[in-house]
Amino acid sequence: MKNYYYVLSCTFLALGLFSCSGNEKTESAEQTSVSVQEEAPQMVDAVSIWDGISVREEPSSDGKWISSVSLGEKVLMTGKTAVDSSEKNREYVEIKLGDDKQGWVVSDFVVEGTAVAAVTDAQIFKRPDLLTKTDKSFKSMDVLALIDTRDDWVEVTGKKQGDKWFSSGWIKRTDLSDNEVDIAVAVYSQKALAIEDEEERSKAIQEILENGSFTSSQFIVDLKNELNELQSEEELIAEPAEEMDSVEMDKEVVAETEEAI
Repeated sequence: MKNYYYVLSCTFLALGLFSCSGNEKTESAEQTSVSVQEEAPQMVDAVSIWDGISVREEPSSDGKWISSVSLGEKVLMTGKTAVDSSEKNREYVEIKLGDDKQGWVVSDFVVEGTAVAAVTDAQIFKRPDLLTKTDKSFKSMDVLALIDTRDDWVEVTGKKQGDKWFSSGWIKRTDLSDNEVDIAVAVYSQKALAIEDEEERSKAIQEILENGSFTSSQFIVDLKNELNELQSEEELIAEPAEEMDSVEMDKEVVAETEEAI
């Protein structure tokens, strides 16, 4: 009988150890779904080429949210990268924000380089050569990342207004501004001009124009022209309505006069 209990106890002990081992393997598998690679610590200037990207404590979409990064915002890359195998091997990079907070962002949306804004419609070339012209161009106020320069050419990447993903190529240096005021105005203007309701769009543009920090931007003239066009359209819409009101009033006066006669 004692032997029976002894064998039974050993069986339960073995099952317990096996279960613990299985849990450890599961936890280990979960922990290794994210592979972090750390290069020699070296801060590198970088820029966000997407608006509102999330910064998280861990390199995963499940990581705790820390903050968000605006289009054109300057950040520093710390040199750390990570791959999350549970998210189809999505790549992350660690960045440092202007307020010294650090966290992880999806690598697609942050590029080593500096922020620039297109000041006119800029033709895109495959290489820094006039013979490599493409049928694509960046639009005025597109905010891009400048990643390389060669003579009077610059290599850039970024999302054109209205596009769903990024375009890259070489454009002329004169088509760009690296002035931080121009970049800020370009970002806010994109949002304002995308508003469908004309009245709300006018208010958003007016808000930019009235901001004293933005008066030096070369885009202010374009915004004033846009606002004038919107206001002219509103006046044209209002005039027929006023004329109709006047006609109706005239009819009422005539009717009252006839009744009096």
